[in-house]
Amino acid sequence: MNQPETIEEELAIIAEALEAGIDPFPPKKEESRWIRTSLGWFMIIIMISWVSQLLYRSV
Repeated sequence: MNQPETIEEELAIIAEALEAGIDPFPPKKEESRWIRTSLGWFMIIIMISWVSQLLYRSV
């Protein structure tokens, strides 16, 4: 589908979507705390492993 060139074309597309029962502007999903927490712990573990490898090689 081509990008609309005028506002009227864009409004027509939005009207067609609303008639078809499609919400053209769905609400944003909230980020899960579990995802950020698990990603943070994963990064901490990776950094600790890198530091321990560097310290092991230098000793």
